[in-house]
Amino acid sequence: MARLTALPAIEVIRGLKGIIDFYLWKGLPCARAWPRWRPARQSEASKAAALFFGAVVKSYSLLGDLPLAAYRHDAADQPRSARDLFVSGIFGNLHEADVSDFLGLLIECRDFLSALTAILGALDSIDTDEIVVNVDESVLPPLAATSTHQVTQNTALAKIATLQDALQSKHLDRLIVRGQDQFLSYKGQIMGIVTNLDALEGGNSLDAPPVPPGEVWIITSMEAHNEDNQVSAIYLGTKKDTTTYWAGAFGTTPAAAGQYWSGTLFLIQGDTARGHLADCTAGDNLYFHYFGHRMTLET
Repeated sequence: MARLTALPAIEVIRGLKGIIDFYLWKGLPCARAWPRWRPARQSEASKAAALFFGAVVKSYSLLGDLPLAAYRHDAADQPRSARDLFVSGIFGNLHEADVSDFLGLLIECRDFLSALTAILGALDSIDTDEIVVNVDESVLPPLAATSTHQVTQNTALAKIATLQDALQSKHLDRLIVRGQDQFLSYKGQIMGIVTNLDALEGGNSLDAPPVPPGEVWIITSMEAHNEDNQVSAIYLGTKKDTTTYWAGAFGTTPAAAGQYWSGTLFLIQGDTARGHLADCTAGDNLYFHYFGHRMTLET
């Protein structure tokens, strides 16, 4: 072995291949006679390593010549690495590598081939011209649909369908809440006056308009009076069909003095609020006031 100040040009190294071996030893350029390996001196371990390296080279060569040529060109002026050593071994220059480097290379190749084999098995793409992914044992993402998740979704959809029926909001652009027999609502106020400016002799009834279809009226206050003469009685209430129901009854009332009733009367379709004045004089001016609010029935 001889130490050199620097390695010669690559052309010189290649030209003396087989005669002089140029190499680096502990970072120092060296030269020696080309090693002559005697098969008899090879141990079983070195033979096994050589056979394994040959198998690795055979497997790696499946990549083709272009990647190997690119690796070789890249390694020409770079620090030696496992990739460089691998290329050296492929082209018959395995003796350029230290034993420790070669062992590291073998470990790297083993791990690479092991990982590649695992990937091929996971993809289920061996001996095929396309990638076939094996999903039998694949890990599902956190929100992936499963049979259990599907049951949960079906339950939620069933609840939504039930709510649609209850809310009666199918095929509508608004939400309709069931209110029948559940709560009171408000549509508008009721403030009405009924007059009779030409009363008949005796009793006279004054009726508000009947409740229209689809509405409920809540009557909370009523008042009636005779503007011209005293009356013997005033009655306030509601008429349903042909029957009158009095909510308040009052005795003799002077002229222009009103009688008032306050409370709650629920009137449905066809019902009317009514005020009745007894013993009127013909031609008297009679007045009946009613107050409350209206609601809309569920449709």
